[in-house]
Amino acid sequence: MATPNILTDTTPVLDEARPGLARSIITDAWGLYFAQGGVVMAAALRAMDAVLDRADLSLASASAVFCRPVACGPVETRVEVLRSGRRGAQVQGTLRDATAPEGAVSVAVNAVFTDPTLPGPRLAPLPRPAELGEAPVEPPDRAFDNEFPLGFLDNTEWHVASGAGAAAGTTTAGESLPRQALWFRFTEPPAPEGTDWNPALLPIPGDALGSALVVALGGGDRPVGSVSLQLDVQVLAPIRGTWVGIDSWCTHVGNGLATGIAHLWSESGTHVATLTQTAMLRGLEG
Repeated sequence: MATPNILTDTTPVLDEARPGLARSIITDAWGLYFAQGGVVMAAALRAMDAVLDRADLSLASASAVFCRPVACGPVETRVEVLRSGRRGAQVQGTLRDATAPEGAVSVAVNAVFTDPTLPGPRLAPLPRPAELGEAPVEPPDRAFDNEFPLGFLDNTEWHVASGAGAAAGTTTAGESLPRQALWFRFTEPPAPEGTDWNPALLPIPGDALGSALVVALGGGDRPVGSVSLQLDVQVLAPIRGTWVGIDSWCTHVGNGLATGIAHLWSESGTHVATLTQTAMLRGLEG
């Protein structure tokens, strides 16, 4: 059996009879009980890109609101191009799975696409965390066992970063911080060697608030139940390679919600994306 490939498994097919409608299938390979939130957002973004059909534009930013869990299986995305201009476009998409009532919205996404060759100054002042200085050469032992009935954790790898410098989750003085540095990769690479990833896939490693919550609320080793309500991505640069470095921070917990920021880094040290996330806590008291 072929290894599941995230790019193949989120490919949209346009409905020729219904302009603005795209269908895809999120297989069980990308589920955690329900489909992983970043995968759902990626499927919607790829559908929106297909309907826009502008090879001169690339995803610059997007915001997803998760209205209801998405079951693995067939999904459809209704797309409206709000504006398609000379150097950019704004697109709106609403995705629903086969279990959602007719007319219901499972996930709503707004996205901005721009010309990546736009001229202007460039500034990337955020330093790469010391823990993410070098990508793994040989995969270490799996850091997380798959306790779920579906296969997202069988088709991705998440490893706590252990590069030179401060340990993940602590300052140089040893004080606890609500953050976690990780390395992520797909078991089957999403792009040939030397080729840029599709930027729509960045929400998948960027859906990482849960890892920071392990440090913030789980004592460093216990999972913390949470359900994503919103995930925003800012695409900063193209990404190539196998591994993605993730610096995930929990910035606030209160009123039953948790918020956080994740910065994504390429193997070469380029800051490729910043994501913000809001999630509802589950199974916690007090």
